[in-house]
Amino acid sequence: MSKPTTKYPEDEFDRVDPDAAPAGAHRAPRSRWSRTAPYLIVVAVSAALAVGLVYYYSQSPTSRLNADPTPSVSAEPSAPTEGTDPDAGEVTGVETPDATEPTEPVEPEVPVEPETPVEPPAPVADTATPVRVLNATSRQGVAAGAAETLAEAGWTDVVADNFTGTRPSGSLVYYKDADSEDEAREVAQLLGITEVLEAPNLVGPVSVVLAGSFGS
Repeated sequence: MSKPTTKYPEDEFDRVDPDAAPAGAHRAPRSRWSRTAPYLIVVAVSAALAVGLVYYYSQSPTSRLNADPTPSVSAEPSAPTEGTDPDAGEVTGVETPDATEPTEPVEPEVPVEPETPVEPPAPVADTATPVRVLNATSRQGVAAGAAETLAEAGWTDVVADNFTGTRPSGSLVYYKDADSEDEAREVAQLLGITEVLEAPNLVGPVSVVLAGSFGS
């Protein structure tokens, strides 16, 4: 092995044993504590940080460690939203009208009266129907007076005569069939007679028999 050229004198570090293993300069062997100390420090610092975080979150109001399982109710009432009655605490479904806005007056409902049934007009009697007026009283001129009353009411074919046969107790008006019933009732009304009867064997369509106290 050649000797290096240097101006310094040779010392023990310049003498190298060719069979010895390489070794660093001024590096003594490390103890077990020096090798494990960094790991222990890291573990201790990590544990301290974990304890500090747990303590911090345990004192925070938003911590999950102290969270109440039931939802908390705010002490201050929330502002009422639109469509909610703050006094009743329930949704009204309608907006409260402004007190300053004029409200339209509500017109009262007018009761509907039931319609009155319209009665059909009274049948109009045919004043050209022949009418016989028979006097069954004991007084003269009674039939003629009744015939004159009918003529004044517009009847155009009226004949006055005396009654023959059994005298009835009261005055009455006969009609032959349903075709002349309306005319018989009109004549009875004009003369003030209440009894109107149908007589199929009657000679003419309408006959008036004056009896009792008629015309007195």
